[in-house]
Amino acid sequence: MNFDDFEMSYRKENRKLKLALAITLVITSITTLSVLLQKKYYLYKGKDIFEERPLATEVCRLGFQSLAEGEPNPYVVTDEIINLVSKNPFSLVIDKILKLESLEKGACKIILRSNGKLLAFKVGLAESSLYPFNYKLIQLDELAVKENI
Repeated sequence: MNFDDFEMSYRKENRKLKLALAITLVITSITTLSVLLQKKYYLYKGKDIFEERPLATEVCRLGFQSLAEGEPNPYVVTDEIINLVSKNPFSLVIDKILKLESLEKGACKIILRSNGKLLAFKVGLAESSLYPFNYKLIQLDELAVKENI
């Protein structure tokens, strides 16, 4: 093989490689631009993404359920409430807890259905690092429905 034939074949192969490189660059550029310029919107249909004070609401639920069942849990209910419940029993049949939300620091609200009635309670919580779960139920107030008579 002489040098002229080698040079011609080298140039042909080089053109093919340059063409392949140019096509690859164009495809890569188009793909990159389409990714960068595309807009996506996501619709989230679930629970709140950021829950406010999840530990407080869980202690609120556990404390209220244990009181309603007549067996207060000493890990989530204060001793004063346990003594009060032992003197004046508090029992409630919970059909379903409809809503449990944190109102402010140290309080939450429970809306539930009991024997076909809709009831709401405001639960006060005491916070201390000495408690096993950092919170304990300290107050329970029933929220009455205001009727215009």
